[in-house]
Amino acid sequence: MMLPMPSRKASENWNSKLGVILAVAGSAIGFGNFLRFPGLAAQYGGGAFMIAYFTAFLLLGIPLSWVEWTLGRRGGVYGAHSTASIFYQITHSHAWKYLGIFAVLAPLSISMYYMYLEGWTLGYAYHMAAGDLNLSSTEEFSAFFSRFVGASHNGAVFEPGQSTLLIFFALALLLNLYLVYRGVTKGIEWFCKWSIPVLLLTAIIVMVRVLTLGTPDATHPERNVNEGLGYMWNPAKTMLVTVSEQDGVRMEKTVNMVPHTATPEQRREIIARTQEAYPQARVEERRISLGRSLMNPQLWITAAGQIFFSLSIGFGTICTYASYVPRGHDIALGSLTANAANEVVEVGIAGMMIVPATVSLLGVAAAAGASTFGLGFNVLPQVFAGMPGGQFFGTLFFALLSLAAVTSSISLLQPAMAFMEEFWNLRRTQSTTLVALLMTGGALIVSWFTGDGMMALDTMDFWIGTMFLYIITTMYLVIFRFIWGTKNGLRELQRGALLPIPRALGFVLNWVTPLILFAIFASWVYQNAFVTLCPQIRNILNAEPGALVPLAWVFLTGVFMAFVVRTSRYLHKRKLEKQSDRIPIS
Repeated sequence: MMLPMPSRKASENWNSKLGVILAVAGSAIGFGNFLRFPGLAAQYGGGAFMIAYFTAFLLLGIPLSWVEWTLGRRGGVYGAHSTASIFYQITHSHAWKYLGIFAVLAPLSISMYYMYLEGWTLGYAYHMAAGDLNLSSTEEFSAFFSRFVGASHNGAVFEPGQSTLLIFFALALLLNLYLVYRGVTKGIEWFCKWSIPVLLLTAIIVMVRVLTLGTPDATHPERNVNEGLGYMWNPAKTMLVTVSEQDGVRMEKTVNMVPHTATPEQRREIIARTQEAYPQARVEERRISLGRSLMNPQLWITAAGQIFFSLSIGFGTICTYASYVPRGHDIALGSLTANAANEVVEVGIAGMMIVPATVSLLGVAAAAGASTFGLGFNVLPQVFAGMPGGQFFGTLFFALLSLAAVTSSISLLQPAMAFMEEFWNLRRTQSTTLVALLMTGGALIVSWFTGDGMMALDTMDFWIGTMFLYIITTMYLVIFRFIWGTKNGLRELQRGALLPIPRALGFVLNWVTPLILFAIFASWVYQNAFVTLCPQIRNILNAEPGALVPLAWVFLTGVFMAFVVRTSRYLHKRKLEKQSDRIPIS
């Protein structure tokens, strides 16, 4: 069976170098910067995590980002804009065309829960501005969050009068679909050109307010901005840990930190005050050294995973965006610039804002014990509630979080749009409608299964937002290293480059990056499947609907994409060959 392929309009290109840089930076700037990174840095003790993080950035992030940019532009030159087409154009293998579907399916599947989270940020911005989050206790903030996202049981957000979340989800959905419908130039590039500067300005305003907090509570002198920055950045520190036993199991929890400038008397006062706050447990000092922290394999796995998530490596978005870069235009400096912009936001702004604010107003225990979403939607509203002018700055923060989420989510939809338009040659209205149906169906499933600790969201993030990324990145490396050839790839990267490519890059891509990638993935599988059977695997083995139903939708979406490829196989091949005949191979 073959579908008719009417004539297509000319392929789009970015209007400017700044446009593509801001678009790629925008695809990376999102929840990973403002919530995931600060939460992980706090969880793993700050300084040691930063060493692992920057190591992964240099040996994985930059090289793999160059690989994606290079493959994307090479495919785009010959009319290929989805990874399925790009893989086929470079390998001339139908098998790789089908494997390329993974890098189209992954971003679309991630958008299914990312759009749902985008509704959270819009909702919190509204409720913060309306004064609905002027609460006084941790229990009240937790209750508001649970009610808003429907965490009490499955289908809670669909019950009349229970939550306004679906309204904000619908607003986020319409905004995203409108932007991708307008196309690469008039939609994505136009939005990123003004939204990224606004986002940066807003983030700087909130950061300056946080850094001028000083010591908000005189009864807790250890809760101040300097100690918050110290917790975030110092590789070695002295922590206070509560130790207790529950049903014969030893329980430990980090609850405070002894400032490195504390005198012996101040140290005794902090320990005594902490012991008074936790009378049912024993408070112990715990010296955390840099060497001990770096010996933790989970630290390296997590740091590398953050680099993947933060730079959008393996998502398929960079490859698709790069395919719209005209031949001969720089991609080497563009890639570095986009990565640098992401790091400025993640490390230079979010790293100086979220954790210091939490430590200053709520203490180390709140920062160290919070999950990614717990930090963003339970802890931070409490931080803003205790801050002078907190309602204004809280509204500003969740507004910038919404803006960052939109720049990411539109990039997640574009690969599927390009895929539908290439293989079935659909008009923009048709491709937008089809992608909207697939994405909305998955998002509604995620928003239904909100019980049991957001099981659907957690399942999708684990399997699609983590495991898929390693698999897709491995595909990129295999094509670049073994099929196309590293020399050919580096030659393409150097075409039009505005900076010299390091000579060691070939060695890094041939040996260092693949070995690190394999070691991290093997360790991740070993930790989650053999050391401790993680809840995401256990839920599937137990046939939990909250885990099986969303993955079934992803599977059916992948089957549909394979059907799209199969029904246009021969016409798609002739179209790419016709495009290739007009371009000299060099």
